[in-house]
Amino acid sequence: MSESTSSKNQCVTCNKSGGIMICYGCQQTFCGKHVDEHRQKLGLEFDGIMQEYDLFKQELQQPSATKNSLLKKIDKWEKYSIIKIQTAAETARKNLQKFLEQPKERLTKVCHDVTQNIRSSREADDFSEHDLDRWKKQLKELQLELESPSSAKLIQDKSAPIYPMILRIDEPSNNQSASSNKPPLTTNSSTSDLQERFLQTLDFVNLEEGGYLAKHVGSRKDFAYIRGQLLYSKGCYLTRFKIERSQQPYRIFFGCISSQGLLKENAFRSPHAAGWFGSNQVYEHGRCSTNCQKYGYVSNKIKTNDVLNLILDCDKKEIKLVHEREKMTCTLSVDDNLAPFPWQWLVVLRNPGDSVRILSNS
Repeated sequence: MSESTSSKNQCVTCNKSGGIMICYGCQQTFCGKHVDEHRQKLGLEFDGIMQEYDLFKQELQQPSATKNSLLKKIDKWEKYSIIKIQTAAETARKNLQKFLEQPKERLTKVCHDVTQNIRSSREADDFSEHDLDRWKKQLKELQLELESPSSAKLIQDKSAPIYPMILRIDEPSNNQSASSNKPPLTTNSSTSDLQERFLQTLDFVNLEEGGYLAKHVGSRKDFAYIRGQLLYSKGCYLTRFKIERSQQPYRIFFGCISSQGLLKENAFRSPHAAGWFGSNQVYEHGRCSTNCQKYGYVSNKIKTNDVLNLILDCDKKEIKLVHEREKMTCTLSVDDNLAPFPWQWLVVLRNPGDSVRILSNS
């Protein structure tokens, strides 16, 4: 009897002998009482899945992507660009109005002198057709100078940080896993939607907030080196940095370095690198210059909370540093024989406690 009982299968729900059914879905055995409960549970799960599909079907019938994050980014970019354009237009209007007011005092004096001469000629009845033609010509010249001074021109500042928004659709990747030690990512789009981060570091630096904030944690004699996570070979790319903290004198390097160059001490002095440091220093493939007039770069104007745009233009083989508050743009040509593609941007901190944040590219 005991031998017969022990050979019976047990119900997975009550753990008692007497299992009469094996579920081919889960390969488990149930007794007569719990067979129905198991089927009811499966039925409820089935109903839940059907309800989720119905809700998804209703969502498909709604206007496309009303809550899509990319649409929100496009809206934000549109508002940001409009504000930039309106601000630039208002500044241009004010500058032009101020410029147009400057010659009025001189033109008033010239007009007064000509008028006096005309009146004197009229009183003396001493004028001819030649005088009339000369006075007409003088009046037209004065009117033209007032309305459209020849020295005032409108030009397009192509270095201004307003860029077109272009949608790129990538093929899905089979490997979507993330890693804390990710290698640099290659990007070939002129308007990459990948968000830059601090990735590779050397010496006295801490990365915080998921790689968006870099802090110098050494002494005054120490350098802290950081490279980005993206590799650039084609197109034009913008990364916005905010100076969270900067001791004076300003000693932060922004530039680019070939990914073939090692991240090592004095990397900014390497033939593979180019960029801008403190003390008005401009580095070009190992050469250093402090010629402010030649490069238009004055580092002591950069302060805490300033925003700097670093632009890597692979197509033109040049990099730009745009100081938003000062409206200063500096440009360096990069020799791709000395700094072969792909490029990465390079940031170096020198003063203890200095920190730099990467702002969202949205």
